Amino acid sequence: MTRTLNAAAMKALFLLAMLAVPARAFAALGGDSASVALDREALKGTLTVIAAPAYQVHELALASGGVREYVAPSGAVFAVTWNARKAPDLRQLLGSYFERYAAEAKVHRTGHHFLSIDTPDFLASAVLSQRGSRGRAILRTLVPGGVTNEELR
Repeated sequence: MTRTLNAAAMKALFLLAMLAVPARAFAALGGDSASVALDREALKGTLTVIAAPAYQVHELALASGGVREYVAPSGAVFAVTWNARKAPDLRQLLGSYFERYAAEAKVHRTGHHFLSIDTPDFLASAVLSQRGSRGRAILRTLVPGGVTNEELR
C-alpha cells in the first residue's frame, strides 16, 4: 500500500510540475504578434516581416511552403494564410477560432477538397489537392480600415 501511495504521490507531483512549466504560446488568429517568433522556432522556419501601409505581414518560410500572419497596428493577428505541400497545424494557426472553423466547416463544405466559410465576422477558405494545401482565415472585425480581402493571400 505504501508503494501505491508513493506512486500516486509521484504522479501528483509530476502533474503539478507540468502545470508549473509555462506552455508555449503561438501567434494565432485573434491573438497578438508577440509570439510569432515562437512559431518560427517551432516550425523551423525563416521569419520575414513585410510592412504594408495598414498592417505588417509576418511571413514564415518553411521547408514545405509558407504561412503568413497579418498583424494590425494594434498588434492583433487579423488574418492567417498558408500555402504548403502539407496542411499546417490549423489548431495552432487559428488558436481559439479553430473550434468555430471546424464547426462552420461541417455546415459550409462545398466539396470534398474545398471549403468556403463566409459569415459577417469570419471568412475562411481552404483547398486541399495532391499538390498541397492553401487557405486563409480572416477576422473581419479586426481588419484595419481600407484593407480588402483580396490583399490577404
